[in-house]
Amino acid sequence: MPPSRVATQANVCADSVIRVLGRTMLERRPADRCLRDEFYANRQFGSRDRRLISETLFSLLRWWGWLRHAAPSQFLDAWKNHETQMPAVPRELWYRCLVGAWVLDYTPDIPEAVNFWRRTINVSPKVFDDASGASFEDCSSLLEDFMGFDELNYSELLPDWAYDFAKVTDKQTRRTLSIWHQRRPPVWIRGPLADSRRLIEQLAEEDVKVRPHERVPLAFRVLPTSTNLRATESFRHGDFEIQDLSSQATALLCHPRPGQQWWDACAGGGGKTLHLAWLMQGKGSVLATDIRLHKLEELRLRARRAQFPNIRCKEWKGKDMPTFRDRFDGVLVDAPCSCSGTWRRNPGARWTTTPEDVAGCVILQKQLLENAAPAVKPGGLLVYSTCSMFPAENEEVVKAFLEVHPEFALEPDCNPLTGARTNGFCLIHHQDGDCDSMFTARLRRKAKGVSAPDNAPETDRKQD
Repeated sequence: MPPSRVATQANVCADSVIRVLGRTMLERRPADRCLRDEFYANRQFGSRDRRLISETLFSLLRWWGWLRHAAPSQFLDAWKNHETQMPAVPRELWYRCLVGAWVLDYTPDIPEAVNFWRRTINVSPKVFDDASGASFEDCSSLLEDFMGFDELNYSELLPDWAYDFAKVTDKQTRRTLSIWHQRRPPVWIRGPLADSRRLIEQLAEEDVKVRPHERVPLAFRVLPTSTNLRATESFRHGDFEIQDLSSQATALLCHPRPGQQWWDACAGGGGKTLHLAWLMQGKGSVLATDIRLHKLEELRLRARRAQFPNIRCKEWKGKDMPTFRDRFDGVLVDAPCSCSGTWRRNPGARWTTTPEDVAGCVILQKQLLENAAPAVKPGGLLVYSTCSMFPAENEEVVKAFLEVHPEFALEPDCNPLTGARTNGFCLIHHQDGDCDSMFTARLRRKAKGVSAPDNAPETDRKQD
């Protein structure tokens, strides 16, 4: 590419990254939505430009805890003061941040635009050679030398309050949590085909290689690929669903059986709804509800593509539903939450979520659990889940519910990803399967005339 075109691309893409960063951090909007709006407003961007902007932005957000030390002071002041207006700063003052993002998330093929940023701030190309194969500790040392920083602390990679909310106190656990949050998460899919070999072969024909999970049936890790999964024939034909491994584990912990009646109370886009219907072999019914009608419309389309006529969609605003009392064999409350368990996948959310947001989620979670619970039949199962790693949204919500609902009791099970026995609370950590973090609680409603058991009956556990 001619030098003039490289300079133009570098400047245009840098401006785009800076704009989206500002909208994400200052307006507290999801980075992927801000990026989508940016691309919609700049349709002249080619695939190379979009890839450069996306990768730079998400690396910058992922490593913001360190890279913010090189950010322009005007931006940091606006961020700290909760201002929403992006301050006017020469783009060159951002170049050290942008290059640092590529050093920390090193890839062998450094784009020409990134080298333009590097040359502009007089940084040697050796910085990328040193980044190749560097460990976490090497990266911090490299950044200290390259940026001229004092010693960097791994705990800066998440907001201080998050460690307290996660009740992570010891140094080693904090370090492990920080390191896992810096690793790019893989994409996981779930195949409804009975023959996993057939799915693997189908995807290989479309230049997508996958690796089956050793414990979870028909869960596949997608190996790095440039193929758009949603554009493949296999996806359009409903041969697989894109669903994180931790989300698949929640549906597995529900243990739905063919012929049962289930209610997915906070269905959203319907990943768990579809999984429940699949586990039930299309027999029985799954009622999917949500307050967002556009999400239910999306779910209807997904259910049609996956050929599950036993899924019904209905609006639910979270209020008590007297007509639902004692109606369902199982109720799943996948409650709205801080989404802190997905911060690997959505790194911008670490810096836009606040303790006040978590407190607001807890109030809503308690209301939803309270209003959905009466729909469980005597002897039925109530499952509560979040994609949060904070006990305030997880165990503490369930414990508060159990204090006023002695007709429910925790039911032990096993972590689907590790096989470890649980007491009814199952918190999936990132390291359990290189996935998001997810919490699931199983609560059995006692049958009429039967005391709530400390553990599920052995025969019932075998049926599950």
